Amino acid sequence: MSDFFDSDEGLARNFMATPRKAWARDLAYDIRSWFDPRRRLIDRHARTMARQRILVVGVEVPSRGGALQTIAAELARSRHDVAVSLVPMQAKGKFENVDDAIRAAKWPLAEFDWLIITDDDVALPRRFTDRYIAAASLANLTVSQPAHRFLSHASYQITRRRFGAAVRRTGFVEAGPLTVLRRDAFAELVPFPPSRWAFGIDVLWGDIARRHGWTIGMVDALPIRHLRPIGGGYDVDAAIAEGRELLQRLHVTTARQDLLQDRGELIAR
Repeated sequence: MSDFFDSDEGLARNFMATPRKAWARDLAYDIRSWFDPRRRLIDRHARTMARQRILVVGVEVPSRGGALQTIAAELARSRHDVAVSLVPMQAKGKFENVDDAIRAAKWPLAEFDWLIITDDDVALPRRFTDRYIAAASLANLTVSQPAHRFLSHASYQITRRRFGAAVRRTGFVEAGPLTVLRRDAFAELVPFPPSRWAFGIDVLWGDIARRHGWTIGMVDALPIRHLRPIGGGYDVDAAIAEGRELLQRLHVTTARQDLLQDRGELIAR
């Protein structure tokens, strides 16, 4: 079984010490990215690439008003063909609810090129969908996520943005707050394995990616803010125990150190 839950290696420090320092560091990274020629490459591809069919799914938490609808509407602002499927949260695991949202979509998942799974507590860069799909396409990413800004609640250091990076290959993509799957991952990953808290599902994704030779990674060019702290409102020990059982049951053995490792830039300067 993977040792993923047996170590704290690679955990992120929220806000990189203080919000003020995190804000300043984000600003420095933003200024650097504005002058990066890869930014223009991504923007040009976003304008010219073939239209894609994209499914955006999410699970609405009743106590959080219309937050998810606002994010879904922003994701739907695109030159691509975007369908949105949101479902109310039921008393079962996150990704079992996500499976419900996929089934409730107007068209079957097989008719889409990309699947975007979003939580209701993210702040997105402008023109996110078009630019993100362009970057993921240029980098040949099968499973991916936008990197976290420094002023963002993150779980793992590998998901924090990197200075001067546009898209990085990694061994790990986290199961939230926003995850993007390309169509070649659908048959292998969907429906998702039953899991109350979803701990270990992203470790499984990394193991499957390794076995299939997929390229997975972080899009640093379009970093997001995760607005709420991680791990609130549930029993973390129980979630970890469930994650260990999931990895053991599915014979996942990839080591934590191998998963949480940068593997190089994917878009040349």
